[in-house]
Amino acid sequence: MNLTSTSWSCARCGAAFFGAPPEHGLCDQCLAGLEALARLAPVASQPCPLCGGPVCADCGKALITLVPIPPGLAKPGGEVSSDGG
Repeated sequence: MNLTSTSWSCARCGAAFFGAPPEHGLCDQCLAGLEALARLAPVASQPCPLCGGPVCADCGKALITLVPIPPGLAKPGGEVSSDGG
């Protein structure tokens, strides 16, 4: 029996969890919320001029596009530091 657990925190809300972290780094509640927003958000007829992605018809800002990554293709993120080193 393996009693070792990994702790991780949601990349969106910061809530702490134990267990294997999902590849997308989001808790179930945040993932469901983002998916609901994506379904409900009106999409403008013109794509974003910078990235070509979908744009919100209400505010004109680029929308987040969630793309599943097959297991094994995701690379662990490195530590980000603002001190340049």
